[in-house]
Amino acid sequence: MKRKTIVTILLALLGVAGVAALGQSVANHVPWHGHGPGDFMNWEVAHLTRRLDLSDAQQQQVKSLMEAQKPVVQPLFQQLMAQQQQMIAATKSGQFDQAKVQAIANQQAQIIANLIVVREQTHSKVYSLLTPEQRTKFDEMRQQRVEHMQKWGAAPPPAPPAPSE
Repeated sequence: MKRKTIVTILLALLGVAGVAALGQSVANHVPWHGHGPGDFMNWEVAHLTRRLDLSDAQQQQVKSLMEAQKPVVQPLFQQLMAQQQQMIAATKSGQFDQAKVQAIANQQAQIIANLIVVREQTHSKVYSLLTPEQRTKFDEMRQQRVEHMQKWGAAPPPAPPAPSE
């Protein structure tokens, strides 16, 4: 696989990590990164409240949107985890069957694509709840996230070959 493809896949995985963590923590009622049961959703609402100065009504609407995504996110996350278990089994003890690994990776890619769609759908719905000033801040937050991900995942281009004399 080319480096760019690998970086793209890793960035996509990071992009859905929040949605996936939401699905796992809320659906299974287990802590997420040291928080109490289902606290990821509360953390996300608190983060948006702090960054965008959401009103009480907006906070409740965002919570409702996230709650509505649980039935969609939970099965996708469970499928992704099942595919990961299959990948581990397929490559256990140094085994490598390229066709098998590629098939599992393709299935994971489809699940990740579905999670990205859910994430963007949620962003769109949250955006519709915001005031014009909050929308500007929201857009800035998303751009900062992209820039952060680019710094994390993007390597500088290779230097051109030295001219031969």
